Amino acid sequence: MTTNNETLIQAAQAGQTDAFCELVEQYDKKVLGLAFKMLGNKQDAEDVYQEVFMNVFNHIQSFQFQSSFDTWLYRIVVNTSLNYRKKRNRHQKTTIDIPTDEPSMNLKDEKPLPDEITVSQEIREQIESALNQLTLIQRTIFVLRFYQDFKIKDIAEIVSCSEGTVKNTLFRSTVKMRKLLANYRRE
Repeated sequence: MTTNNETLIQAAQAGQTDAFCELVEQYDKKVLGLAFKMLGNKQDAEDVYQEVFMNVFNHIQSFQFQSSFDTWLYRIVVNTSLNYRKKRNRHQKTTIDIPTDEPSMNLKDEKPLPDEITVSQEIREQIESALNQLTLIQRTIFVLRFYQDFKIKDIAEIVSCSEGTVKNTLFRSTVKMRKLLANYRRE
């Protein structure tokens, strides 16, 4: 954790709302992106995003610098997303909405050609469909590893399980994703 990050966290813990707002600004796209990948729906991800930052605001005093702030924050995002998804599934059986306006980190200025958009959208839909066929824990670990680029050790801490369990779950989810996406592999 950078000194600047520590200073911001300490200032937020002291009740300085400007510091908290700066933390939100620093992590907002990452939090929204992870929630979207876990839930597969923009509206749900936005709901979780708001709940996550309310939780962080209400509990930032409990952060004790024993782990990285990223790990602490992502644990909140994962737990909130899992709880939201369970609650949503309990209340209604719905199909997952695959939005085309997914939060993106694409910095490319060139506009894709229409046929590239169609292929890209089709592949994105297939990936989302495959992700939705994973169990909650498989999807969570897969997203943390391949979309958020967390290390096995950090994922184990975020989802509160052993590194061996993370490796095993990651292996199983990767095998399942490969099977589900076999028709889209490049030769």
